[in-house]
Amino acid sequence: MSLKISVVTPEKVFLTSEAQQIILPSISGRVGVLTGHAPFVTILKPGLLRYEGTTGLWVPAVIYGGFAEVINNKVTILVNGAEEVKPFNDLDDVQLEMVDLIEKFQKLKMEGLKGSELDFALSKMQIAQARVFAIEYVRKNYPL
Repeated sequence: MSLKISVVTPEKVFLTSEAQQIILPSISGRVGVLTGHAPFVTILKPGLLRYEGTTGLWVPAVIYGGFAEVINNKVTILVNGAEEVKPFNDLDDVQLEMVDLIEKFQKLKMEGLKGSELDFALSKMQIAQARVFAIEYVRKNYPL
């Protein structure tokens, strides 16, 4: 028996697949789901989603935050956006973008900015971090 996974963005169905297990970037930490898991709903932060496909290979994706529901071996993930991981991306460029966004976020925070602008900056920073983690993960586990 396997999990049925659906990742849906506002624009499209990003992914439908069967998996042995999935790891979600929940706001309370990473959450692993196996077949037969108890039903639950969780809020997802921007981060790295990974699932073990039926072939045994782990597949990563970057998600922009949203919600996940697990019920009857079905994982429905509604997110603000998602990206495939491209291991051939220049890791240096992605790391520079991440450092730039971290610095911008820290500057806004030091200036006392609060509310939606700070939340948006935090989200952009978390997405950039997830891109870096995703590329590093793919390069480490599936070298070209």
